[in-house]
Amino acid sequence: MNSSVPWLDSATGEDLPAKARRLCGLARAGLPVPRGLVVAPTAEALDDPAVSAGVAELLAEGPVVVRSALYGEDEAEGSAAGLGRSQLDCHTDAEVRSALAALATSRADPWLTAYRQGSTRAPLDRAVIQHQIPRRALLVIAVPPQGRPEVELHTAAGEALAAGLDPDFAGPLATLDDPARAEVEALVQRAMDALGPAPHGHDLEIVVGKDERVHIVQARPLTTALHPGWRGFLQALKDEGLTDQLRGGTLTLDAEHNPAPLSPAHAWLMGWLREQRPAAGDPTVLAGWLYVRTLPRDLARSSKPKSASTRPTPTACDVIQQLHEHTLPQARARLEALETQLRQADAAALVQALDEAQAAFLAMIDTYIGVLVPARTRARRAHPEGPAAGSRPLSTLGRDDFLDVLPATWDLASPSLAELGTTRSEQPFELPRDEATAAVLLGEWDDHLFALGLAPLRAWFLAAGAHLGLGESVFMLSATEVIDAIVPPPLNTAAIIEARRVRLRQQARLRPPLRIEDGHPVSYGRRSRLRGIPLGESFTGRLAPRRDLAALLDDPPGPDAIVTLPALTAPAAVALQQLGVRAVCCEHGGPLSHAALMARELGLSALIGCRGCTDLPADRFARVDTQAGRLILDPSRPG
Repeated sequence: MNSSVPWLDSATGEDLPAKARRLCGLARAGLPVPRGLVVAPTAEALDDPAVSAGVAELLAEGPVVVRSALYGEDEAEGSAAGLGRSQLDCHTDAEVRSALAALATSRADPWLTAYRQGSTRAPLDRAVIQHQIPRRALLVIAVPPQGRPEVELHTAAGEALAAGLDPDFAGPLATLDDPARAEVEALVQRAMDALGPAPHGHDLEIVVGKDERVHIVQARPLTTALHPGWRGFLQALKDEGLTDQLRGGTLTLDAEHNPAPLSPAHAWLMGWLREQRPAAGDPTVLAGWLYVRTLPRDLARSSKPKSASTRPTPTACDVIQQLHEHTLPQARARLEALETQLRQADAAALVQALDEAQAAFLAMIDTYIGVLVPARTRARRAHPEGPAAGSRPLSTLGRDDFLDVLPATWDLASPSLAELGTTRSEQPFELPRDEATAAVLLGEWDDHLFALGLAPLRAWFLAAGAHLGLGESVFMLSATEVIDAIVPPPLNTAAIIEARRVRLRQQARLRPPLRIEDGHPVSYGRRSRLRGIPLGESFTGRLAPRRDLAALLDDPPGPDAIVTLPALTAPAAVALQQLGVRAVCCEHGGPLSHAALMARELGLSALIGCRGCTDLPADRFARVDTQAGRLILDPSRPG
């Protein structure tokens, strides 16, 4: 080995950028850091004969990765990850030079310059040229000061994190079912001993090679607490006497559909559904937030297999046709009959009408679980490539006839798109003839089914609210409390409603964990702040935060806006198309979510699951960088 080369295990100096300094420290401490050297981030670095000889030594062992190690990256207070690029699979001296040249170019990016505020230390930027381990898996491990280490397991090739891919597994490291777990746990402890304490803990990247040996390839401090809202959330559960609900398995926040606390009326409905149909995901309301033990799209996997039948299995096309010609029209007729009944109902009839509204809701749930989800799952398994590109987005197909029932959010208290001013587009459509398209459309038309299942209950609550003189305040009550208010002696609801409003505001300020396992918060598909699944082209504009779809429709942004929302529920596709929105970021959602589907189909620039985007102020200039998968603020243009 050439001793004059700045190898990781010999390079020293406090002037090294944080990323390089930590890797050097870990290598000197004897941890299994892949061999590498620290050089200037320019192609000319290889003109140094010693550096060139060191690169040749590495290439003789196999491909190398060229990583950025810039000032501003992986600091305790913030990170510029994604602004300085890294290049995998460099096999030759020429490819290493090309990667260093690309890194030099990225350093001149005006966004990076603004982010670092023209730091005079930028000339001290470095690159790390490192042996690339042929890997079986990449483990991303968060180690908080207290609590359990959490891990994401990625088996996909390439830059899984930069691409925003969902992990194969996410959960406590102690529950990882992998033959390398014990060795990984030991390496994590060694790394913590070498790195020392950090206010919020550390984030590690560990590679499991194809030879089953483990290597640490990145180490950075966590810039914020891993679960900053857990204490407040847990206290709210204690205040409501609900901590016993945390026990027994995994609870996942259904933020994709309900990114805000439920109204008391909808919370009652979810509790009632849990009693009536436990197979519907076992919905659980915790401090106002909706959790499920099985996500809606995974219900088919959790259903018990039915006994063999001689009936032919319906195709996705069959189910779409059945929905269009029979199921949805029948649900519409049922709603209209109930609305007619409610217009003429006295107190006694109003009480009795609740049974009809609940029966309509259960009929919808049974069709969804028993027919729609299995057909969609079968078709997607048979056609994983998806449908061919079409001229009309599937996320808006057939929506016009349901604008009066499609809610802005999936809550009984939510007004419909029609009530919020969304108009018909009058665009004709034909039912799909291929299974791949029909499978995707089933994932959209389940919203029509859900909307028509919720609408009778919303109509009942509104009729009861009119009867009691409560108006829409009736949604601050459960159905049981509404009945008690109707039937003599009437329940005095004024104090209850006011207390519920206060509690709902308190719940809205909570930061619920994405997942809870056996009473402990767990990051699910954890991504760094302001990073998400990138879709479409990069886009620069002013931030336009909106709390929900209703706020977006009430205050449409300009064409240069980047809309930020907690979540993009499926009904939003119609509004986004009509408003001409071009760029959007949302806190919640994954690669299979409604948000991702509609963003792709509408040709939007988007970051899905971009944690922290709704905390940013309005009118700040920002860039949706879909190459880096990051929302980047321009510090030089505050608004």
